[in-house]
Amino acid sequence: MNRYIALSLLLVCIFVLTGCENKGEKTNEVTATKTYFEATVLEVSDTYLLVEPLEGTLERKSADRIKVSTGDIGEEKSLNYLSEAQAGDTVEIGYHGGIAESYPAQINSAYEIKLVAREEAAYDKIPMVMAGGQLYCDTGKESTITARCGVMDGEITSTVEGTQIPTKNDQSNFGTGYGYQFVTDGQIEVYINNKWFIFEKRSEDG
Repeated sequence: MNRYIALSLLLVCIFVLTGCENKGEKTNEVTATKTYFEATVLEVSDTYLLVEPLEGTLERKSADRIKVSTGDIGEEKSLNYLSEAQAGDTVEIGYHGGIAESYPAQINSAYEIKLVAREEAAYDKIPMVMAGGQLYCDTGKESTITARCGVMDGEITSTVEGTQIPTKNDQSNFGTGYGYQFVTDGQIEVYINNKWFIFEKRSEDG
């Protein structure tokens, strides 16, 4: 009888240990699950993106604002996008684990962010800058100058609508906070999103 009791206890222990082992494997699988969702970028920072999940996504049911940490992302294409990220972009975000419950909610385990669509600014006028009493218009060309003085000649401090023409010095029709340098008598270069763009002198008839 004692042998039967001992055998029964041994079998029970084996089943319990097997169940614990399987349960541990399941937890690991859940932790390693990769999840993707699409969202609209609301704010861009050096360390995070504030996004609004698109309607219909599971993440939207958790929160309408999510702060996505970007500090640990090492994937090359994601880093290339983050260097040019801007509000209004639609992006796809890949992450591990869950979403921290706060407001805004937080995702601290993102590993991939890629551009799905970019909201183009609707300009009736091309981007323009008024500097030194002259109007300069965007050529769409990036500067090829590699060695330059690190001091800005000026900074854009006021802006008008994209449908309007700047009329005051240090004013643009695409935003503020951009530094610029005079290059030649007819050109300036404006520093936008870590790149220098060439603007040429034009008449004010747009």
